[in-house]
Amino acid sequence: STLEPELMTALLAGTVGQLPATDDLELTVEANPESLDAARAAVWRAAGVNRVSLGVQSLDADVLRLLGRACDPPTARAGLRLACASFPRVSADWILGPGVHGARLQDELDEALDLGVEHISMYILEVHQGTPLARRVATGRLRLASPAATEAVYLEAVAHLARRGLNQYEVSNFARPGAESRHNQAYWRGAPYLGLGPSAHGLWGRRRYGNAADLGSYLAAVEAGRVPEEMVDPLDPDARRLEALVLPLRTTDGVPLSRLPAGALDLARGEAAGWWRTDGGRLRLTPRGFLHVDTIEERLARWAGEAF
Repeated sequence: STLEPELMTALLAGTVGQLPATDDLELTVEANPESLDAARAAVWRAAGVNRVSLGVQSLDADVLRLLGRACDPPTARAGLRLACASFPRVSADWILGPGVHGARLQDELDEALDLGVEHISMYILEVHQGTPLARRVATGRLRLASPAATEAVYLEAVAHLARRGLNQYEVSNFARPGAESRHNQAYWRGAPYLGLGPSAHGLWGRRRYGNAADLGSYLAAVEAGRVPEEMVDPLDPDARRLEALVLPLRTTDGVPLSRLPAGALDLARGEAAGWWRTDGGRLRLTPRGFLHVDTIEERLARWAGEAF
């Protein structure tokens, strides 16, 4: 939503507009509440955009301040109202971080759902080295919630969304039936996707690539007639087999038990701990298990390396 409307029109005309038309295209644009306005919304709709993903993060002034967001609650609410009035499908993002409380978070989610939001993405705040947030944590100016407290807020929110009719279909994503994000599902199914522009990533066949992140380097490559890639992963057979094992694990569809390396996981112990359940010949992580998906994947990767 920081892109000028006329440039967005040109961008869509030069990409989607060059492809055969379909009746059921899902065309999503990401937006921040503070940079979404009625003029942009109208231009996007005219250009064929039918889904908006709005980076709300929170409707609590203290939480937004702790996150370092430029947005305030009135602006976030105005963005939600505009998005829901302008587009047939709306997704909204929340971040579970400092200052987030369970009951207040559920009230915020209800507010979005009552406006017409049908898809929620809920992320647990990650602190990356070298960022202002990391420095604030290191110096004690910002105190993060304990893992146990964050887990409790997350699990309460998952249960609350389920009561409101939004099912969890992936680690961080919840939707009413039929409102799941198509592009999000494609990543976990290993479907090919095209990445255009600086920092964009794509996957085609046995090849994953990443474009140059630096704008100058990207433009220099394009102007010289070169593909602007700076990273290419050829995905050898072992890597492809491992991805076929761990990517479905991040969805509620889970992974076939037959695909698990023998002895990699203590199935009975994990089920007793509430990390997963086994039914229909598949291993499916629970909401609590999704919180530990990285640990589970690391264990599978170690065993898979020996099995492959």
